[in-house]
Amino acid sequence: MKIQKKVLTLSCAALLALPLSAAGPFAMRIYAEDEVATEDASGGESSLSAVQDDGAQSGGSLFEDQNTNIQSRDGIPADESGKKKQSSKKMIIGYRTPGLVKSVTYDEGSKPSLQTLAAQFPAAVDVYFAGESKPVTLKTSWKCAEGDYGSSSGGYFIFVPAFDEGKYVVRGMSLTADMPYIEVKKNPGVAVEMIASAPPTVNEKKVFDYCINELGLNKAAACGILANMYCESGFRTNALGDGGTSVGVCQWHNGRWTSLRAYTSDWQTLEGQLSYMKWELEHGYSATLNALRAVSDDAQGAYDAGYFWCMHFEMPDSAHTRGITRGYLAKNVYWQRYGAEDEPDEEGCNDSFEGEYVFDGEGNLNIRAGHSEESDVIGSIKAGDKVEVTKGNGKWAHVLYEGKTGLVKMEYLTAVDTEEEDGAKRQGDAGKAETAQETEGDRETEADE
Repeated sequence: MKIQKKVLTLSCAALLALPLSAAGPFAMRIYAEDEVATEDASGGESSLSAVQDDGAQSGGSLFEDQNTNIQSRDGIPADESGKKKQSSKKMIIGYRTPGLVKSVTYDEGSKPSLQTLAAQFPAAVDVYFAGESKPVTLKTSWKCAEGDYGSSSGGYFIFVPAFDEGKYVVRGMSLTADMPYIEVKKNPGVAVEMIASAPPTVNEKKVFDYCINELGLNKAAACGILANMYCESGFRTNALGDGGTSVGVCQWHNGRWTSLRAYTSDWQTLEGQLSYMKWELEHGYSATLNALRAVSDDAQGAYDAGYFWCMHFEMPDSAHTRGITRGYLAKNVYWQRYGAEDEPDEEGCNDSFEGEYVFDGEGNLNIRAGHSEESDVIGSIKAGDKVEVTKGNGKWAHVLYEGKTGLVKMEYLTAVDTEEEDGAKRQGDAGKAETAQETEGDRETEADE
């Protein structure tokens, strides 16, 4: 999980469907559209005549103030005597609708020019000024938040609003949580890797349950995290990557590895790593957590979560391309394993039959591809082996066995009560002993006769 950038960036092509927050900064009241004032930031001229691309020259983090002449918390520079000068500039302290505004996608070799982008970008945004309660519509240009769009060979860029620095001061804000932005990204073409299967591992279900119970995520969001952990570490807590500079289920890299060790002495355990993951989400990646909590609980939501987690929590090389791979893995594999099981299929199978079962017959029990004895055999269960049933209809059961998913006849399966299993075993052994005694007594009686 080699970190490509210091600042979190919020962008997922599929996340366009997510609702953008309508809340203003802090607990400020939101006014109806007809109550929004309008202010021209460009002196009457269109501020979108050209898109600013000065991110490469800014040299600062997006968490800092956008204007370099801000030297105090309230945006008023101090003079040589230490007294604050009165500034005629108005301070922008927030935006009415932070988050993804627009997504522009282009094919290899057809990267749009800044002028082309300018024609597609909004000409104004709603802002809040310090000391004022109503939002104001302010004309804006847009600047590339990181790097040089014109010369960079990268395939992913984020643009944020830019205002006349002679008139406005912008308080430092977090890009993901506080600002509106536009993403511009290149299509990955045919280079996207598709992972057809991901066999279950010992930690996978524990991670899934943690995402549901501790992070408050729905199943689709949890599937997105599973897809990323599988690609990053295979759910191995001792996995090392990036030349030995990344560790754990999430491949925490360099400084984040150091922070993991400082956070807990149990950093080499799954419990310790998941606890640190939660801490990161609550203290530095809150926008990522909020975005995952907002995805729809369906197959598309699983894709969105897989892509988004890759882009904004893992941030590997070629994040956009890998994000698509992980999105499809979340949708096609993990959602089918953990999410789709709640949805009755065309044969009426549902999760009321979910649980652990044992095949108590003889020989092998065929695992078939469909709800029919004519369906293809794709595997088999050995006599006495336990199998996980995800859903069923009383006749057929959807099973997970040694990495294979398929269907078997339920008449050959017996539910396992894990709490009473040991007692049942003891009772069974006692029954066998009693039967043996009775048989011996019968033999003695027959001999007497």
